[in-house]
Amino acid sequence: MELTRLILPLYLTSSIYLLTCSSGKIFTETMGNLYTRAGLEKLAQIVRDARGQKSVRAFATAVGVSHRTIARIEDADLHEPEISTLQKLGPMTGYTKEELIAILEERHDDQAFREYRTAEDVMPMINQLPDTEAARVAQSIVARLARPKVSLNGVPGEGLSLHMELMSQSNLADLLRAIAERIEQDPH
Repeated sequence: MELTRLILPLYLTSSIYLLTCSSGKIFTETMGNLYTRAGLEKLAQIVRDARGQKSVRAFATAVGVSHRTIARIEDADLHEPEISTLQKLGPMTGYTKEELIAILEERHDDQAFREYRTAEDVMPMINQLPDTEAARVAQSIVARLARPKVSLNGVPGEGLSLHMELMSQSNLADLLRAIAERIEQDPH
């Protein structure tokens, strides 16, 4: 009874509570979301990987959240990351907001759930491909980057170079031609 008197007011005022099951797993439930400890730790690792060598403050500024929020996520200490925080983290981590929520909830039933998130995840496989197949992968990536969009400087139709600098349409066309020639040269 004493525990109920302590927990109920806390739950009603904050709408957040922790539930520890017999295995010691911690779940945080808020507004219907169920985030597991393993999910929180996976998010922590994803954020640490995305931050890389940047300072917590610099990464937080780039994301658009406080440095304390990033530090708490990396420590798996933020039991209920706000949806807006997950939305902001998405582009920096290579995940969508929905994928980050699925990770936090340890949902793997979604067919769209991707196992490969960063270039480091797929580079070993790409490096094993024959040159012509690697060129096809490169062609696909360049074509994706070449899709007409508003670029960083607001000019429609420009893509990004391999160094994340703006690339003109003519330079992009030259790169695509070089890739196509490499594919055509393969006798297989």
